[in-house]
Amino acid sequence: MTALQRPRSLREAAYIRLREDILQGLLPPGTRILEPELAQSLGVSRTPVREALQRLAQEGLVELVPGRGARVRVLLLEEVREVYEVRALLEGEAAALAAERASQAELGVLEALLSTLEGLPKDDHTRQMQVDLEFHTTLVAAAHHKTLARIYEELRSSLALVRGFQRALSQHPTTQAQHRAILAALKSRDPERAAQAARAHVFYFRDLVAQRLSAQEEAWT
Repeated sequence: MTALQRPRSLREAAYIRLREDILQGLLPPGTRILEPELAQSLGVSRTPVREALQRLAQEGLVELVPGRGARVRVLLLEEVREVYEVRALLEGEAAALAAERASQAELGVLEALLSTLEGLPKDDHTRQMQVDLEFHTTLVAAAHHKTLARIYEELRSSLALVRGFQRALSQHPTTQAQHRAILAALKSRDPERAAQAARAHVFYFRDLVAQRLSAQEEAWT
């Protein structure tokens, strides 16, 4: 992690850096955050780091554990199910609308993203997650539905807290097949098939993440 640039207040800059690292999966759920080490890596004092952590805790991204410092929050199993149920609703509807409304250029972008994702180095999980997220974000944008896109963006924080459990899955053959099934339905202009493919993909990951979260909870008890 590089030292912060200082155009904004140190508190704001520390907050933005930490938040983006969490949202991008660089700090996965359960990661302990030590104020002294983090302050040194960012090139700031501990005060702005502490204030940034408090703000992130209010947003539900960080958990302040008495006597143990801070960690990136781990969602409860029921919360994970709820997040993925909402995501399935949103992405299913987005896929159905995109099948009708997406331009050829947007379909081309989606195909290019999948090609990029499939061609990334096998061990570059961070970049894989970034491109995977861009694919899904582009899919939602291709629905051309402003309210749906806004609600999906609001879900991003919760999604970030579970994406860490799927770091090595973006290039898995099952994932690739599901992505390609979504794209094929979009190209065929088949709203029902597109919605079904998108929902099946989301529910597949819901079950995988739930399994891994169960194991994580056992490790913390």
